Amino acid sequence: MHRRRFLLALPFAWAAHAQNRPLPLASPVDAVHVYIVPTDDISEETAGSIARALSSESGLWIKSTLWTPVDGLEPFAGTNQYAAEDFFPIPQRLSRVLRDVSPRTYFIVLTTRDINARSRNFRFQYSYHSPMTNTSVLSVARLRYQIDGTPAPVDLVVSRVTKMLMRIVGEMRMGWKRNGDPADLMYAPIMSVEDIDRMNLSHTIRSRKEAL
Repeated sequence: MHRRRFLLALPFAWAAHAQNRPLPLASPVDAVHVYIVPTDDISEETAGSIARALSSESGLWIKSTLWTPVDGLEPFAGTNQYAAEDFFPIPQRLSRVLRDVSPRTYFIVLTTRDINARSRNFRFQYSYHSPMTNTSVLSVARLRYQIDGTPAPVDLVVSRVTKMLMRIVGEMRMGWKRNGDPADLMYAPIMSVEDIDRMNLSHTIRSRKEAL
């Protein structure tokens, strides 16, 4: 099935067939704090640009990997949704060929597929987290559309993805807590993309710095 290309994605073959032997882990001093992993139709260029912006905002070392294939995943029967948990093994394979990872390096897998928890207690999930494996998955599927179902402008989609990635970094690596401020990235619960659009990255960073 042909998917609509996202943000001029140019999938590259994964670099030179990873060797079976894992590379030595980096010193914690040299290790990347967070790796963003573009998959499906998400381009390396877009992921890299967002990673650099988040590094500047957060003060953490955030990088993106090469485009990574996602093979063999099957949607829930009768749906176009995929189990978020099925994406968690991807960074485990990547960590074998990345020199600058440590046991604390966090991975965020970016996918254009709609996701849900395997339990399917909710209608869908924007993101899903596995603290035990230092991995989250963020779905771009619903971020690409307006509330009325029309395609959102590319710059708005990138803004939404950036906010949601920073939200994950904040919660999983910086100790940020969810709250009821609609302008804050940690606002909860997120009911629609309108909630994401109201969030303000600069406001969030500034308020955290002022609280120090």
